[in-house]
Amino acid sequence: MIGAAFAAMVSAIALGSASAQTRNEAASNAPAYQTGTVGPHADDSIFARDSYKLTPAVCPFKGAVKYKPGEVSCGFLTVPENREKPDSRMIDLLYVKIAAKKPKDWDEKKDGAWSKRDDPIIYLTGGPGAQVAGYVKRLKKHSVLDRRDLYILEQRGIGESGDFCPFYYLLDPAASNTPDFDAAQRARIDAMEKCFASAKARGVDLSGYNTIENARDVKALRRALGFKNWNVWGISYGSYLGQAYLKEDPEGVRAAVIDAIAPLEPRARFQKIGGSFQRELDKLNETCKADAACAKNFPDFIGQLKKAIVKVRDKGPIKVKAIDTEAFPSGEAYFFQDLVGGAAFMQFYEQKNFGGMPAFISALSEMIEKNDHEVFRLLTAGDMGGPEGVAISQGMYDAIGCNDNWVSNLREALEEDRAAHPVLSSLQGDPKYADDIKALCKKYGMPGRPPEQYAPTQTSIRTIIADGAMDPITPPPFAKMILPGFSNGTYVEFPYAGHGPTRSVKCAGDFLNKFFDNPDGELDRSCADDMKAPHFTGKVYRARGLVRLAIAAAEDPKNVALPAMWIGFSALILLFGALIYSIAPVARLINGSQTPTTGGARPLAWAVSLLGVASLGGLAYSAFATVKAAQLLLLVGLVPIAQTFVLTGYLAGALGLAVLFMTVRARAREKLPVGVLSGLWLTGLAAVALAAFLGVWGFSPF
Repeated sequence: MIGAAFAAMVSAIALGSASAQTRNEAASNAPAYQTGTVGPHADDSIFARDSYKLTPAVCPFKGAVKYKPGEVSCGFLTVPENREKPDSRMIDLLYVKIAAKKPKDWDEKKDGAWSKRDDPIIYLTGGPGAQVAGYVKRLKKHSVLDRRDLYILEQRGIGESGDFCPFYYLLDPAASNTPDFDAAQRARIDAMEKCFASAKARGVDLSGYNTIENARDVKALRRALGFKNWNVWGISYGSYLGQAYLKEDPEGVRAAVIDAIAPLEPRARFQKIGGSFQRELDKLNETCKADAACAKNFPDFIGQLKKAIVKVRDKGPIKVKAIDTEAFPSGEAYFFQDLVGGAAFMQFYEQKNFGGMPAFISALSEMIEKNDHEVFRLLTAGDMGGPEGVAISQGMYDAIGCNDNWVSNLREALEEDRAAHPVLSSLQGDPKYADDIKALCKKYGMPGRPPEQYAPTQTSIRTIIADGAMDPITPPPFAKMILPGFSNGTYVEFPYAGHGPTRSVKCAGDFLNKFFDNPDGELDRSCADDMKAPHFTGKVYRARGLVRLAIAAAEDPKNVALPAMWIGFSALILLFGALIYSIAPVARLINGSQTPTTGGARPLAWAVSLLGVASLGGLAYSAFATVKAAQLLLLVGLVPIAQTFVLTGYLAGALGLAVLFMTVRARAREKLPVGVLSGLWLTGLAAVALAAFLGVWGFSPF
């Protein structure tokens, strides 16, 4: 459910989210850039029970992620659940290898013979709790694979690596679906306790699920694979884990890139989401103001958003009739201010959304102001998929929050955020519940690890510290906070990027490969320096048709059978007419044949068919452009040009009536061939049907 996904996201924010099988002997000859501060257990005694056992396996996500044999391979690494307890059970962690491959555009004459580098990359995943399948799907297309194999470890407690609460958000769906926001927050904490209690009853040692053990697992994987050292690439929580890993395994790191920085620093207070959100809204507004059209169309989209949040917060939740009554047993669904703000917040993660965000925020805010809640009903339709296809193992996330001391000062951070940003901090709920979370952590044996293990990283390992200037959850001030500890580090800010630019910016693969090829050489910053400001779309065309069709399909797929045949008939006839009426004059000229007089109906039918095809093709393009402009923009309308194509469809319908009238007049004067008569009738009717469809299903501009 997308509604539940937003609730899960906001629950995660409340805890402080930012968020193979062959041994490569040649890697041992790679140069080592490995000086750094030694971690708390670098003497290796902590690894006494590690067997470094690897078991090849068919990838569990086979079928869900398309790949060719040899392109992706999987296995399991067996490790102790808690290396600090001699009787701890053993657990299996899934790891994935995505093989390097020769680029399709490789020019051997210019670039020489292609060869894979011997120093692979270990990718440290985010969340914490993000499952590996989404990363494989995305990263197997990343150009960093042009040079190096990429390994991904699905961290302990995630997905196939022993998710100890796989049904976290499926249990008791009625509990969190309440009109009372306090009760909804309480239900989320109850879900956390159910997870902890169930895991503990099954023998899970929750204290073993922490960043220090995650760092040790990465070191164990490197040793098991037989690499003397490798390159590290971590984003979001992966940057946090990366800082810990640089301390735990300095001799195993050749060079590192950490991106979207969550500081390994207790004073960071990265739970202050309201402040980070305000910063990124201000950055977006600044960029919008520099664009004349955007500045004119959206003079106060931030004010509109805050007004919408306040309305829902102060006057009660948005209430709609639920479509999926299994997920919403009462038949009604309630959406709070956290979703209103979260709908905008989450889109900051990807810079491809920036151009459509002022339009989205403005349109969504206007809908809430006018009590137009139709789109929220669509959010109750069932599993519509999470953003970017990344699933979260929430139990592991919660355990990290406890064990890594994220909850220790949570209440203070939330109260500071509320005082400074009373509206945008609404994404996080009431600070008082931080005390309940902290108590739960202690109750289930996770009072927090020794703070000295989370001291800021001090290292001379060659490291790029990257960040997106418009990252909403791990903004640049966090990156600059850790920079003093990296004596051989370089900060690179991508000016118009969101969360994790080294993953999402098109030229990032080349940027990474150039750095890993020669870590001590001069850094090529062109990938960041050449970024362009987003192209902003105008005010959305508030067409309800797509949402209404989606709701109808969600209620019962049979509901859209008639509309599908309706618009399908129109499209087919109009397309056929456009072809025939364009070709027929040429054929008659070649054959020297005569054509019956139609009183102008035939050329008008040709124009009608062209207008109809233009309308349908233009609307399809508008839908594509809308999705491209922002991830959720299609929920609130279409890009402005869609109105032109809707009006084109209405014009085609009006002229279609004229074709029918002219055909009747022509037929009254003389008998017309069946082919000519039927062609004119069908073309006119198809155009009228198109216009009727646009009106009935809510595409009207009036």
